[in-house]
Amino acid sequence: MKDVIFTICAKNYLAQALALKTSLKQTNPDRDFYIFIADSQGGIEDIEVVFPHESWIPEWRNMAFKYNVIEYSTSIKPFCIKYLFQNYQKIVFIDPDTYATDSFDQIFDALDTKDIMITPHYSEMQEDYTGAVPEEEILFVGIYNLGFLAIKNSDIGKKIVAWWMNRLEDKCYADKYDALHVDQKWFDFIPAFFPDNVLISHHFGINTAIWNLHERELIAREDKYFVINKVTRNEFPLLFFHFSGFNPKNPTIINRRHPDYNVESFPTFKLLFKAYTDSVLDNDFERFTHIPYGFNTFLDGEKITPLHRRLFREIGQSIKCKNPFDTKDAMYLILKENKFLTGIKIIDSTFSNPNIIRTRDREIKMGISFLKFIKRILGIKYYYYMLVFFGEYHRLERQTLLLKEESVNKYR
Repeated sequence: MKDVIFTICAKNYLAQALALKTSLKQTNPDRDFYIFIADSQGGIEDIEVVFPHESWIPEWRNMAFKYNVIEYSTSIKPFCIKYLFQNYQKIVFIDPDTYATDSFDQIFDALDTKDIMITPHYSEMQEDYTGAVPEEEILFVGIYNLGFLAIKNSDIGKKIVAWWMNRLEDKCYADKYDALHVDQKWFDFIPAFFPDNVLISHHFGINTAIWNLHERELIAREDKYFVINKVTRNEFPLLFFHFSGFNPKNPTIINRRHPDYNVESFPTFKLLFKAYTDSVLDNDFERFTHIPYGFNTFLDGEKITPLHRRLFREIGQSIKCKNPFDTKDAMYLILKENKFLTGIKIIDSTFSNPNIIRTRDREIKMGISFLKFIKRILGIKYYYYMLVFFGEYHRLERQTLLLKEESVNKYR
């Protein structure tokens, strides 16, 4: 069986996925490549992609409704692996915003003796931590970054995929309250389950990204890139760079959430970043980046809010609902009967654009002013009681208490 590499994205990230495809053709020409689309069909008939289907993801519609775009994109990952297990022995997943710069031979060769290969967010212990991404955030999102994963079509590999599919069908939320972070946090279990079958890679040229730049140096030599471990000074060929949080329209910033990490601070990154930026822009970035996410609305264009998704998380399995996006199906009717619809029709094509960062400064200031007003009216004793109440009932899922019981029971 041949080796295969795949990625998953919504349609507005297709330029990045196609740039990845271009880089893989240059560095891994003999390996097959698939793009799986976590989005509605239509609008990209000229691109060779794979959409989810009931034959291999029976509950994909329910998953697309109850999860947001990131949650849904990550939830289908083990299903895609099982789909590829039909024809491939060794499989590598990488996020669409990665760029290959060398052969993946070392990765695929590692699967000769191991069943799975993963990378930690970073590898070197620091007493005084200097990384861009806070350690507390790493503890929440998971020790291992699943923007990269290599897995073998073996008994252990199949067992992991079956377990992972079971978890992600219902528990692929980004939810600190439940200690969940999409598909990724679950993999903290895997080295404990299979200590002899897992390779935790410390190859510094694999999955280099914003969360580990504090421990790595990038150098270019004779049209090839290398990564140096700042502590040991060991040198590795750069196999791929993970451009997480990168905006090709503002290519001087490595990660839009960490503006201090820019190419002026890391001048050796300039050549690599220019090559990647040019490739993304050449792969129709302007066309794809403005495609709205197809699962942000009901079939009539009504906006689906996070509240709608989390309510479906609570009642979806107890009601008879074949397609939650359908305005004639149970979920929509329950929301309508209980006046949970906003009446907002999505017409803004940038609604799901990941390259646009919206701040909530104004809303936060208004919220603080409101809380000060409430505290002044209630006094500190009853203000505290209010906080305790909302500590229990603030979650979107708990708002089922506002649904009329008879309205829900009608569709069970």
